[in-house]
Amino acid sequence: MEIRKTSNPEKNKSLKNKHFYNSLEYSLVGISYTLLTIILTYPVLFKIKTDIPGTGADSFQWMRILWYTKIAIKEADLAALTHDHLLFYPNGIESMPFSSAFNQMLYVLLSPFLELHVIYTILWLLTFIIGAIGSYLLVKYLTDNKYAAFIAGIVFAFSPYHFSRGLYFFGAATVQWIPFCALYLMKTVKEKGIKNPILAGIFFILVTMSDLQYLIFMGIFAGLVFFYDFYLTISSGKNFTHSVKQIIIKYFIFGGVAFLGVLPLTINEILTALSNQNFLKPNANEIPKLSNDLMSFFLPSHLHPLLGQFTVDLYSNIQSWPAEHVNFIGYIVLGLSVLSLLKSSRKPDIKFWLVSTFFFTIISLGPILHFNGAVAFTDSNLKIPLPYQILYNTVPFLKNCRTVGRFFVIATLGYSVLAGYGFSELLKYKPDRKKLIFTIVGFLVVFEYLAIPYPTTQVNVPDFYYKISNDEDNYSMLEIPQNSNAGYMDFRYLYYQTIHNKALVGGYAARYPANVSDFQRKTPFIKELQYYSLGTKDILQEDVTDIGTSVLNANNIRYVIVHKNQLSSEQLEFVTNLLKKTLKTEPDVYEEDELIVYRVPDETIQPFMLLGTGWNRLENWDGTMTRWISNKATLSVYSGVAENAVLKISACSLHSPKTLEVYNGKTLQSKQNISTNLSTVNIPVTLNQGKNVILLNVPEGTERPCDFPELKNNDTRALSIAIQGVELIDSSAN
Repeated sequence: MEIRKTSNPEKNKSLKNKHFYNSLEYSLVGISYTLLTIILTYPVLFKIKTDIPGTGADSFQWMRILWYTKIAIKEADLAALTHDHLLFYPNGIESMPFSSAFNQMLYVLLSPFLELHVIYTILWLLTFIIGAIGSYLLVKYLTDNKYAAFIAGIVFAFSPYHFSRGLYFFGAATVQWIPFCALYLMKTVKEKGIKNPILAGIFFILVTMSDLQYLIFMGIFAGLVFFYDFYLTISSGKNFTHSVKQIIIKYFIFGGVAFLGVLPLTINEILTALSNQNFLKPNANEIPKLSNDLMSFFLPSHLHPLLGQFTVDLYSNIQSWPAEHVNFIGYIVLGLSVLSLLKSSRKPDIKFWLVSTFFFTIISLGPILHFNGAVAFTDSNLKIPLPYQILYNTVPFLKNCRTVGRFFVIATLGYSVLAGYGFSELLKYKPDRKKLIFTIVGFLVVFEYLAIPYPTTQVNVPDFYYKISNDEDNYSMLEIPQNSNAGYMDFRYLYYQTIHNKALVGGYAARYPANVSDFQRKTPFIKELQYYSLGTKDILQEDVTDIGTSVLNANNIRYVIVHKNQLSSEQLEFVTNLLKKTLKTEPDVYEEDELIVYRVPDETIQPFMLLGTGWNRLENWDGTMTRWISNKATLSVYSGVAENAVLKISACSLHSPKTLEVYNGKTLQSKQNISTNLSTVNIPVTLNQGKNVILLNVPEGTERPCDFPELKNNDTRALSIAIQGVELIDSSAN
């Protein structure tokens, strides 16, 4: 007889009901958090067609990062992701290809259907909704109390930390995957099997895809969870060897999944960090400045509609950027955390969250204690060192983290969990009044965290940029003003590029190589427009008004755009006078947008020169600018046609006569004997069309002034020939 197992109708019905009620609960939670997001970020959603959330600034850079991802992918060239050729033209800039890969990928998927600024706003809003749901699920798992879980979701997702970073740090505002990773790490501790460590690894990857600094923060948190798991094993009295083996297997799986996903996203940054030119590492003085101030934990946000007017002056005492100032915990949340502390002796989980929250709070204060902007206390200027320095010296790649204060994002999650524990304990006192208590506490938390109306910024674009967006020619543009901070330009210019699609001279990058602005600092005419001055004369005898048009044409710069509202009256006068005198053309004026646009005349390039490598510092010899070379130096000469010319210089040798060999590329052009007396030398050169690299070579090598007593000179430099008055003339004129 065949015996068949029959299903239990009552059990199946019970499971169906459970799934139904779970789905209903999570749907209501998602809808509730969505409504809260719309309300607490008002008027962001209602201005989605015209504005973006926040105060602009880096937000425009972040939109440009999203846009450039699609440009690089279209080129099907990995190098385009790691070297951005549309900024700091013509050399480009080394870039971080996946600074927020999650947002970058979603933009690429949504870009055929929605405008860039609309996608940016949607992704920004999702950080609140998803972050709240993740925190809800975490605390629901830990406390089995949906009321406590809902309060925790509010604390994490709508924290002043989140609102403040959301003003313009899009990557830092992408916090939503942190609670999900924490949830599955806690499940890894409490449950058997490999599903949870795999999911924890996947969410760890998503954290990395949100902001690269969060990779390190979450990695440290995962390390604390690992040690917590060991602590539970030791204190439980179970078979130690077997338990340790299980722990190692679990975290090996978690680490393996995380490593395989994280490595492709970070390999470029890892190679840069390990190189001799690690431009990702911040200056030492930036770390204390961007650490948290102890007072900021207790000050309501300056964005608060009522309390902000009383705290805004206090926040001005804190050194860091305005969006990094705010770390308000909330007095209701602190009270609930203290209540959970009183119950910690009974629950190891509460102990863990207390320790980890306190740890990340302290670490976010950086290497030295700050309070109300002060770092030295008492009459003896006492400075109080903090544990961050130990972490700084032990955790790999932490030296590349500039904004130490953002460690507080993990502490924010910790406070949301502690608030959940505390609220669940609070409900035990009056279980019949839980809905009323939930309403009152929820209202008070929301009130403390209010940031209504949340700032928004218009994304209007001047008509000129739409006009040239239809131009399919490949050329670059020079925007004025520029500054000396790596060619820093107004962040809006970066957003305008997403409309016109042309390369920009200069740009902006949070981290940049030291030589990124060399083109702007060294190129004649470009340099004068950057510093609003004809500057100190160098050894090259060139008039920028004579060669300016050729410089622009040689570098394929078609437009010079002057932003009137960004310049002082003196700067505007200098720029417009220089451009009119050089380009000899009338500009187009866009009065409504306060733009003056010069189109560069398409003319034959007249020869002009740029100093290359191997030149020593500029010296003034009785009013004449002079530079020494060592044994080699280069000079770039641009010519519109192939022609013969003469390089006219004044030169002298340091101590004994020397030979000066002049090459164009590998072709020897001339040999000249240079005596110790200053004299004029005419060097015939054959120029090719385009860029010519002229090499000045001294085969006898160098000497040091300090080695010759008769010179009475302590100069230890290795020198050979001093050169001044470099002039390029037509061979027939000579």
